[in-house]
Amino acid sequence: MLKNFILKDNYNDSVVLMNAANSVRNEFSNKNVSAVMATPQNMELLESLGLLSDEGKKALSADLIFAVDADTAEAEKMFASFQKVMAAKSSEKDSAEESDSSFDTALLDDAALVLMSIPGRYVPREAERALMAGKNVMVFSDNVPLSDEIRLKKLAVGKKLLFMGPDCGTCIINGKGLGFANVIKPGNIGIAGASGSGIQELTCAIDKMGQGMSQVIGVGGRDIKSAVGGLSLLAAMDLLESDKSTDVIVIISKPPDADVADKIISKAKAGRKEYVINFLTMELKDFGNIKFASNLEEAAVRACRLLNEKAVLPVSAHRLPKLKGKYLRALYAGGTLCYEALYLLKDIEIFSNTPINKDLSLQDVFKSIKNSLVDMGEDDFTRGYPHPMMDFTLRKQRIAQEAEDPQTGVILLDCTLGWGCHNDPAGELAEAIVEATKTNPGIIFVTPITGSYGDPQDYNAQQKKLEEAGALVYHTNRQAVEAVREILFSK
Repeated sequence: MLKNFILKDNYNDSVVLMNAANSVRNEFSNKNVSAVMATPQNMELLESLGLLSDEGKKALSADLIFAVDADTAEAEKMFASFQKVMAAKSSEKDSAEESDSSFDTALLDDAALVLMSIPGRYVPREAERALMAGKNVMVFSDNVPLSDEIRLKKLAVGKKLLFMGPDCGTCIINGKGLGFANVIKPGNIGIAGASGSGIQELTCAIDKMGQGMSQVIGVGGRDIKSAVGGLSLLAAMDLLESDKSTDVIVIISKPPDADVADKIISKAKAGRKEYVINFLTMELKDFGNIKFASNLEEAAVRACRLLNEKAVLPVSAHRLPKLKGKYLRALYAGGTLCYEALYLLKDIEIFSNTPINKDLSLQDVFKSIKNSLVDMGEDDFTRGYPHPMMDFTLRKQRIAQEAEDPQTGVILLDCTLGWGCHNDPAGELAEAIVEATKTNPGIIFVTPITGSYGDPQDYNAQQKKLEEAGALVYHTNRQAVEAVREILFSK
């Protein structure tokens, strides 16, 4: 039975609500649970999920809706549990020390950077205030209008400030990780990138080879489009060129629009420092002070060898079975890693919800066909749920679903460590792997770990959990993808 509980005039952050709803899902083993503010967009979301009742339709934007599909008695218990979780979070917030009583007060202090994670519609106003106050801005939020992004980035450039985002998932500024970020050694490599998981993969590979970071600057995925013109990425290059601790600059992104790619390459060519550039799927030849890389691992290796020609990345050695005639099912949390895997397997017909070849689009993103690579960080999977790097509910369900298909031969799963991610991602995946193997004992699990040895989850302990569950574990996404090729596609 569908039930909507409405809490009038009860604003809460969307991430808080998603985490609270997930706590109830896990407690009652019921996936049909959602908690959202009753904005028009969220009402559409609930309706698409089949969780909006006639009563819920009466809610106003400032109201909170807790929606559940369960019998009446169970629904009441679930709502009570939700309220208990929310009360505990409210108590934590009230007891925490708050150094700034308002945004106005915060803008008056000497901090150089403002990090924003607020609904996208509020970003333009607040980001403009921060820029006018002389602050660099990182915007974790998405759903910011493109016209506002362009306007704010032009304002930042005019004031010689950085505007990172919107939808900027990863930065490391002066050694401090922002968003999804890993614990990386300080060093002489600077990164500017229009990618979150790609930056994490790159920095972790560099860290494993003994080098470190000066500054890591994310700029948001739309920055490399012609409409934006690479404004923030070019500004980041200027900053890294002037940074005395930066000797090598790495640029990474999905393929930029041609005019933006030309700007980036021309600026690098005129620079005083050594560059490594990886535009995923674009294969270019080295010239002058620029080395090009075809994948993230190669970008890391080439950057490190500019500082230490003997730098070597650890390699995992596994005896690989042959499973010809079976299919690959990859379930990624990192969008750039999924895109890189598609590129590395470009000679094979693989379907995806984010395909390089649009003819290979999955018609139903919730059902794999033949060989399929799925980016579960896309909107279809995150409506009403936290990002899959934080919450494993949907990925575990999809792993179980893939295991029920006798045609499934390999399941490829990325495992990301670091700040902002789940505190035990390997434990979550290992549990799902063990259950899936019971269903389909012939499945091979392949798992790359994106993480550093300094990450709070403990890299070695995470690796051990995955291996004990039966997974073949690799240090990079490329290594894992090549193992999959050997298992399923080698002649």
